[in-house]
Order: sequence, then C-alpha cells, then structure tokens
Amino acid sequence: MPKVQRLAVCTRVPPTAPALGISGPRQGFTLIELLVVIAVIAILAGLLLPALARAKEKAKSIKCTSNEKQIVLAYLLYADDNADHLPVAGQPEPSMGAGWVAPSRWFQEVSPYISRMETSYTTLVAKGKVVVCPSAKIDKSIPKNIPGFEGYGGYGHNWAYLGYTPENSEKRLARQKTSIITKPVETAMNGDSLDPGPGINWWDYGYIDPPSVTRDFPYVRHGRGGNYAWADGHVALGRWRDMSTGKEGKLDWYYQPAP
Repeated sequence: MPKVQRLAVCTRVPPTAPALGISGPRQGFTLIELLVVIAVIAILAGLLLPALARAKEKAKSIKCTSNEKQIVLAYLLYADDNADHLPVAGQPEPSMGAGWVAPSRWFQEVSPYISRMETSYTTLVAKGKVVVCPSAKIDKSIPKNIPGFEGYGGYGHNWAYLGYTPENSEKRLARQKTSIITKPVETAMNGDSLDPGPGINWWDYGYIDPPSVTRDFPYVRHGRGGNYAWADGHVALGRWRDMSTGKEGKLDWYYQPAP
C-alpha cells in the first residue's frame, strides 16, 4: 500500500508592529505637549491681537473720514441754499435754564442733506447716521433727561468762530457766512469732539473747542488727533500737537476764519 505524503502547510504570520519599528496606538497628547501647544497659541495671539486691533481702529478712522466728508458737503449745500450762511452749533433752550444751549442744532440744519429733514433738535437720532463717529466713546454718556439726548454722535461744530446760536444774544456768536473765511484750507468747520474724561462735561461731546477753551483735553480719538472737515471741503486728520498750538503765534489759528 503506497504511503500517503502529507503536505506541510506553511502559514505566514505578519510581523508584529514592534518588528516593523512602529509604536503602538497613541493614547493622546501628553501634558507637556498640551502645555507647549497652549504656549504657542498664547504667543501667536499676543502677536496677532495688537495688529488686529490696529487694523480695526484704522477701519474706524476711514469710516469717520467718510462721515466727515458727507458732513462737510452738507455744510456747503446748506450754505448754498441759505444765502451763504453756515449752520450754527446750538439751540438756546430757556426751559433748561438761563444760557443753556443744546449743541446739536448743526445736525438738525444739515439733516436734509444727510438723511431726512428734522424740524426740531429734540427729535434728532444720531444712531445709524453719518453724524456718528465709530470710535466715539459717548454711548450712554448723555443724560436721558436732556432734550435731544439721542442726537449726539461724537462730532461737533466750530462754535467759537463759525456760529454758536442763530441770533447774537447774551454775547453769543451769531450765524456766520462762508465769505468771512479767508483761509478755507486751514479753518475747521466740523470734527471729532471730546470723549468722556476727567473734567469734561457731556455738552462737550457736541462741539469742537479751540485750544484757548479746552487745551488740556486733547482730541486723540484716532491716535494722534481727530478728523476734521475743513472749509474748502476736504477732510483730514488734525494732529493734536498742531491743533493745540496753532500757528504764527495764534493759538486758535485752525479755528479762526481769518488770520
């Protein structure tokens, strides 16, 4: 009887992971690795956040410049429609006391050219309009019992030299004409007002004051100064060091209509 040969079956077993030089399954990050990642993120954030903040503020300044451009065009259109007269800064309000003036009449007078016509300063609402500086910090700073408290947006009129109230009474400067301006490139008509701070009153948020009045309170809303609408129709940043010291020996040079 012939012998039956048995064939040996060779089963190949794949090499184990250690034999291939591969470690076993990862169980997650170690504490040291997590701390390193957190430290890297913190460093990157420290580098990027200031740059993002500067970019954001730059965008606000550009928006502010655009707002002031529309305001100065409204001023010039107003003068063209009103026998060369400029808007005035404020409206006397005897009900609030003798000498009380609401510093937002200029907004009311140019309202037809920037939004819709307003017949009273008490109904003005600045929010959502070009009379609001995006960098202003006056939100919720105006007392709600003040007539027209919603009409403040962070810009103001050159009240000291270009018209304080409509009529000349109680030594207030009455409405002025553009024809009195002999240096339009260097005469500010409207611009960034003050933000809240020590010694600053809420009504200062509605004017631009010459340095002879508020030299100790710098207009530095946009870093080095404020945006101003000038009488020739252009808009530019006014550096505080220039606006506060004047020119040719005249402290209020950039506010006075004529040397």
